[in-house]
Amino acid sequence: MYYNTLSSLDLERNNNSLWSPNSHCGFLFNKPPKQVSDLISSNVPMVSLVGSMSAYIDRLTDKEIESFINTIGNEDEITPTTFEDEEIEAIIRSYVIIAAHLIHRPYFVYRRELPATIARPLWYFSEYVGRPPSLTYASYALANFTNPLTHRMSASEIQIAQTPSCTPDEEWFVAVHLSAETAGGEVVQAINDIDEGLQEGDSAKIVKAIEAIESAMWFANEVMPTIKERMAPDVFRDKIRPLLYGHDKITFRGVPGEPTVTYVGETGAQSGMMRAADLALGTRHSESIQQSMGHFLVCAPPPHREFFKRAASIGRCLNSLTKDINVLKARRSALLAMAQFRRTHLNVVVDYLVPDGKRLSERGTGGTNFTDWLQRIIDETEADAVI
Repeated sequence: MYYNTLSSLDLERNNNSLWSPNSHCGFLFNKPPKQVSDLISSNVPMVSLVGSMSAYIDRLTDKEIESFINTIGNEDEITPTTFEDEEIEAIIRSYVIIAAHLIHRPYFVYRRELPATIARPLWYFSEYVGRPPSLTYASYALANFTNPLTHRMSASEIQIAQTPSCTPDEEWFVAVHLSAETAGGEVVQAINDIDEGLQEGDSAKIVKAIEAIESAMWFANEVMPTIKERMAPDVFRDKIRPLLYGHDKITFRGVPGEPTVTYVGETGAQSGMMRAADLALGTRHSESIQQSMGHFLVCAPPPHREFFKRAASIGRCLNSLTKDINVLKARRSALLAMAQFRRTHLNVVVDYLVPDGKRLSERGTGGTNFTDWLQRIIDETEADAVI
């Protein structure tokens, strides 16, 4: 399991409508969450302290972090039901950033625990929104911006709220991912149109919708290599990447029963846009790849998971149109565009982690053997594109 269900907290889960996939925002949080400055100036002392700590945590020594946590411990508990949804996302992001340092910094790593002052609120807020109490792609990217996002927005126009390393390189890294995600609204609309086309028996509508997915994939393919423009390899390897890894059996002190949590790790493989497009096209993956992809599903906001179910049903119906050559050709082109995006992604990863053919890491932050896993997905996608 990637996180334990909290049975002792009597809270109704908040299936936040601001996470509902739509043609305007795609799979992004539907409005900018509160900024770190809003948390720091909050009239709730605990929120103010956590916001301040997360905003400057890269400048804090290990001892200063310990002292800060002790200060937080003197404040009253906070509960998610007293905050607006935009505040909740900012609060969760602050907590998971602090947790990442407490889990991965060498000074803390041997303890294999989160102190109660961090663990309890993080647990309660995460349970409330239905996501793991760890650094997910939803917190890291999809709800990590401060200005309204528009369709196919340039990364240079996107303002990032905060990052675990507090470096401009990581802000750019997140902004590039968000730029690609701004095509997500087109994917959602296309999936809706495929659904309508299937119900109406309208082949032309289906083809046009599949072509829209292909176009979104090509946009993402163009955006991905721009990561290299402003993210230095040594900053990525030494400051950014270590804080994005998953963790094994971290004890959450202060939570009833003191559960241990194992988490797969923050990764772009949790992208709702790519997952939905893959499902809606009915891409035929091997059982092992399906299982590994399934590990990332629990990291998605609940409204995304509901949309994935619908997209999978649409993909199965689309695959039944075996005699419609126009649909088959459109699907083939879309799958090849998706495979090319994944190949571009793999090439960028190799540039950073396998420079000059020297492999610097065996596993990606999502826990997979990144070269083998990404190559298998590429191969399976291309194999399914054969008419």
